[in-house]
Amino acid sequence: MKSGSTHPLFIMMAVVALGGALLTVHQRAPELLPWVFAAAAAGMIWRFWAVSRDDAAARGEGQVDHEALRRMRLRDYAPWIKENVRGQDAAVDLIVPAIQRGLELARPGRSLGSFLLVGPTGTGKTFLAQMTAMALWPEKEPVILRMNQYKDPQDLQGLLGALGGADTGSLTGAVLEDAMRVVLLDEIDKCHPDVLHGLFEALDGGRVRDRSTSKLVDFSGCVFFATCNAGAERLRALKAADPKSFAAKSRDALVKDSGFEKAFLARFGEIVLMDALAPIHVAEIACLQIAKQWREQGIEVAYLSPELLARAVALNAEFGEYGVRQLARCLRRLMDPLLEEARQKGTSEVSLGYDRATQAGTLLLARERPA
Repeated sequence: MKSGSTHPLFIMMAVVALGGALLTVHQRAPELLPWVFAAAAAGMIWRFWAVSRDDAAARGEGQVDHEALRRMRLRDYAPWIKENVRGQDAAVDLIVPAIQRGLELARPGRSLGSFLLVGPTGTGKTFLAQMTAMALWPEKEPVILRMNQYKDPQDLQGLLGALGGADTGSLTGAVLEDAMRVVLLDEIDKCHPDVLHGLFEALDGGRVRDRSTSKLVDFSGCVFFATCNAGAERLRALKAADPKSFAAKSRDALVKDSGFEKAFLARFGEIVLMDALAPIHVAEIACLQIAKQWREQGIEVAYLSPELLARAVALNAEFGEYGVRQLARCLRRLMDPLLEEARQKGTSEVSLGYDRATQAGTLLLARERPA
C-alpha cells in the first residue's frame, strides 16, 4: 500500500464514528448540524488534497518550483562566470541571457535551457557548465554523465532505468532526488544513437518515466549542457565566413561532421562554438591556477613575473592539441620546487620571478609567517 493512502478499516471506523456523532448532535442540538457537516466536508477536502500531494510526490511529480525559478537572476553572475572561464566571453554572453529567459518563463513542459558546446578539448566546455551550475545552485553538484560509457543501445537503461530493475537511472534518479539541476552530457558524440533518441523528451523539458520505478521525472527545472569535439573545424570555418548566419546554419554544418541527426540537434536551443584559447587567455588561466596552487598551501602570491607566465604558456604549447588540460601539470613542474622552499621557510606570502639561465621559477621575496 502506498504511504499516502488510507487503510479501508480506518475509513469505515471514521464513517461509523461520524454517523454516531451526527445522530447525537441531531438529537441534542440540531442547530449545530450544518456546522458539523461543514467541518466534516473541510476535513475530507484537506485529506483528499494531502493524499493527492503525497501520491504526486511518490510519482516524482510536482517537485519543480517554477515560481522560485522565475525569481532567480543568473545575469548578475555573468561577470563572475567570465572571471573563472577565461577566453570564452562570447559563449557566456550567449548562454547566460538564454538561461535567464528560461528562468523568467519557467513552466512545465520546457527546460530552462539546452546548449551543445562544440570545440577542441581543453577549451573550458565542461568548466563552463560547472561554473553555471555553481552560479545557479551553489549548494548542488551538477549531474555529470560521461556519455562515452553509453556506446550500446541497451545502455539507455543505465540513463532511464531498466524495467523491473532495482535502481533508478543515472539521469532520472538524479533528477528525482532534486528536480532543479544542471545536467552535463559530456562527450555526447561518443554515445550510441539509440541513447540519443531516448534523451529527446528530457532535453525538451518534458516528463520522462523512470523505467525501474515508473515514477514520472519532470525535467522542466533543468539546464542541459552537452559537449562535443566533432565538427569544431567546420563550425569555425562557418563562423569566420558568415558570423551573422552561424546560428541558422550551425546545425546543418554539424550534421556533416558529427553524425548527429537533425532531429537531435533541434533539441538544443543554442549551438555554441568554444574554440581554442589565445595565448593571452592561457596566461590568464595560468595566473589563476598558480594562485590557487599556492593558496591551497596557505600562501598568497603577491607578485607573479610576466616572464614566468610566458614560460608557462610555452610549456603548455607543447600539449597544444589538449588545450589547457595539461596546464595544471606544467605549472606543478614549475611551482613544486618553489612551494617546497617556501614551506621550509615558513612563508605566508611570496613574489615569484623567473631565471632565464635555469629556465626555472625563483622566489623573489618571501614574507615569514608570524611566530
